[in-house]
Amino acid sequence: MSPPTWRFWLTLGCTSFGGPGPQIAELERRCVAPLGWLERPQFLRALGLCLFLPGPEAQQLVAWIAWRSAGWRAAVVATGLFVLPGLLACGAFAWAYVNWGRLPLVEGALLGARAAVVGVVGVAAFRLLATAATDVRRRWAAGLAWGGLLLGVPFLVLAGFAGLWGWFVRPADEEPLPPVSDRLRAATRLAGLRLLPFVGGFLLLWALLGHAHGVVRLTEVSLLAVLLSFGGAYAALGYWRQRADGQGWLAESKFGDAMVVGEATPGPLLLAGSFIGFVAGWHGQLGLAAGWLGGLVGLLLPVVFTFGPSTVLVLSFAEVAEEGVADRPLHDAIGMVAAVAAGAVGSLAVGLVLRMDNLLLGAPLALGAAWASQRRSLPIPAIISLGALVGFFAVR
Repeated sequence: MSPPTWRFWLTLGCTSFGGPGPQIAELERRCVAPLGWLERPQFLRALGLCLFLPGPEAQQLVAWIAWRSAGWRAAVVATGLFVLPGLLACGAFAWAYVNWGRLPLVEGALLGARAAVVGVVGVAAFRLLATAATDVRRRWAAGLAWGGLLLGVPFLVLAGFAGLWGWFVRPADEEPLPPVSDRLRAATRLAGLRLLPFVGGFLLLWALLGHAHGVVRLTEVSLLAVLLSFGGAYAALGYWRQRADGQGWLAESKFGDAMVVGEATPGPLLLAGSFIGFVAGWHGQLGLAAGWLGGLVGLLLPVVFTFGPSTVLVLSFAEVAEEGVADRPLHDAIGMVAAVAAGAVGSLAVGLVLRMDNLLLGAPLALGAAWASQRRSLPIPAIISLGALVGFFAVR
């Protein structure tokens, strides 16, 4: 069976709506059967790798499948084609948002769409908690992270403590740990080396512009969000919410607008970061000229510092996924951070509820969206569109 071509990845990028869950299901439907590029056990092992590593899982799965078919160059091309249609759509939505987003009828539609997103995120938080908080330690980590984030504790602090706890605090009855394999060590070194250009680019911008500069801050958020997103794209968006509000780029009450764009456009959900960057740059909050220059820089910078490191990570560990998961201290550390990320997604859902502009309208819409998302009776873009339609007519 011939490997997937650029047309396949571009078509997938144009048609993959609804975030990581539907996108992964679509990849399985297309690549396992009927095309037969992968056997189901291979697909599941690859999915396990992408869920284990930080970064947007659907995009990493695209990169892994392309790598297995035709090497790392194909993985880079596939990632670009998977991201490009959503990036263009995100830019168009962001331009319309900064020009017409304050019109009463548009605000009504956005109010309804944000309420629908609350329901979708609530279901995602429930599912992530079910998979990440699998023992008492991890449940405590998720609960403390949920409360800590609502009180304003930085995500980095919570994730750092959880990771150290998982690595160093070992069960009393644990058997002696086997040594870390040479292949895993080599993959870890390779990942570190391949991440250096992105870390170096960030440090160079810091040295030239200073840490307070908007471009440096946007680069920092993009890079840290993807490197700490154990638990997938929704976990990274929890970090984006905390930092976007703190920097004044997008008020917390309006963060749902970024998620609406991420869910309603094709491609990776983390393109919501590009939406935030465009809005901030358009309004002159990145230290650049307001308008198109700032908007384009804000749109493109998160793409480079999100999907570049994500692709590097999955390609570095592509051949040693099972060994990495079997290394118990590493597995436990990442598991604790994933539990914190699950708490962050729960905190994101609660924060969106607490900041609804119209609770009487938003609460029923959120509950209806949660029901539809849980039952999978409607695609996520359709759920959001129905919410926007209700909001549009409700404010007329």
